[in-house]
Amino acid sequence: MKKLIVALLLASTLWMTGCGDTKKAEPAASKTEEVDKASSAMKEQMGDNAVLPSDSVKRVMAKQWKVIGTDTVYDLKEDGTGTKDDAGLTFECGFDEDNNITIKITMDGEDEGKLYAVTTDDTGYGIVLKSLDGGKDMKFLQADTDLLDLTDDRAKGLIGKWTDNSGNEYKLKKDGKLVIKSSSGETKGTYCVAENTDGTLRLNLVISGGTLEYVYTLSDDGSTVELCSPGTDTVHKWTKA
Repeated sequence: MKKLIVALLLASTLWMTGCGDTKKAEPAASKTEEVDKASSAMKEQMGDNAVLPSDSVKRVMAKQWKVIGTDTVYDLKEDGTGTKDDAGLTFECGFDEDNNITIKITMDGEDEGKLYAVTTDDTGYGIVLKSLDGGKDMKFLQADTDLLDLTDDRAKGLIGKWTDNSGNEYKLKKDGKLVIKSSSGETKGTYCVAENTDGTLRLNLVISGGTLEYVYTLSDDGSTVELCSPGTDTVHKWTKA
């Protein structure tokens, strides 16, 4: 559990923060070593369960990604190796003095890697890699995910206002915006509907501090929707307001 908490704290950084000033002529100095060192006390307390911040970011990045607008696929592994289509590469994740979360990708056979600032997109399934050294920006989408247009028959039934058994209200707008109202106040964000390669439909709510992802089943009459977090058996039910 402690290991998971540390990983989630770092993963949430991707959802919570944006880039710093990424238009400088020279990249900001790295502070990865400083950030990792600051977590050493936690590592001593947790022992093998602790994960260094830079390694936590690496684990978040360790997926197959397709580059939007191209046929290129990056396959990144937790050990810092990977491929760009059929070509090998290594990558490092960290932080810089402009408060960017960074990734440096070095293709096999090349001496210099390309440095990017990493942020997420409004869907929660993609990331934006903004070049910090004069290169080309890229947008990644998880390779096992296809985003559905909200006019798609499988998605448009979710648009509207919903309530759950706890009295929370969820308003999913046509433009992909989201408003959640609860006893503690109002939270705004975005949402998307996606289909995995196995045909599973998922609803992803993106709010400050993280995402809420659900496998969903909409009733035939569109009046209720059942939601289940992947990997769990707990079913949440929303009713059309």
